[in-house]
Amino acid sequence: MIEIKQVGNTYRLGETQVHALRGVNLTIQSGEFVSIWGPSGSGKTTLLNLIGAIDEPTRGDVLFDGQNIGHLSDNKRSELRNHTLGFIFQGFNLVPVLTALENVMLPLQIGGMSPHKARKVAEDRLADVKLEAVAHHRPDKLSGGQRQRVSIARALAGNPSVVIADEPTANLDSDTAMTIISLMHELNQKEQTTFVFSTHDDRLLGQVERLIRLEDGQIVEGGSNASVG
Repeated sequence: MIEIKQVGNTYRLGETQVHALRGVNLTIQSGEFVSIWGPSGSGKTTLLNLIGAIDEPTRGDVLFDGQNIGHLSDNKRSELRNHTLGFIFQGFNLVPVLTALENVMLPLQIGGMSPHKARKVAEDRLADVKLEAVAHHRPDKLSGGQRQRVSIARALAGNPSVVIADEPTANLDSDTAMTIISLMHELNQKEQTTFVFSTHDDRLLGQVERLIRLEDGQIVEGGSNASVG
């Protein structure tokens, strides 16, 4: 499903040139449940953003179902993100003026779903993450853990083929984290949803099928289909 071919990513930070990724090769098959892990600054978030068609590599190719993401128009990339990918961001990225329910509904309505159906789907997903009681609260009235759960509900609402998650359980207590991990496992098993995580959380690392370890922008271990160019 996802192919990373000789991908490098370089950017400037002040006077310094940062090599976030260095010739990465990686294949993730449909239905996998994998985690990208490594120390801070190893390139995990950069790699997730490339897989999710948020950024483009400095060199190399990112393919999704055989399509080179870099060759798609902005509209096609937006369509891919809206209909096929679900994102759980470390910084939540919730719209502050919308309620939890409205935040979950928003991408569904952008994708063309009727308001009535979007509301029902959003209510069900908020129930999955145990947030029915705060569905009509805005993000500034929610705790960090609650905001994280809203972002998880939003990512799962459209039944995406791939969920890309940057530290999805970092702000959750143990009981809630295990509930979320079980929900994601269920989607992975029943619907063959592909999950690609970036995490330091041992609770999640112990549940994934494959660990892809990054150090200094290179894959140093990751099982089958992963290597460094």
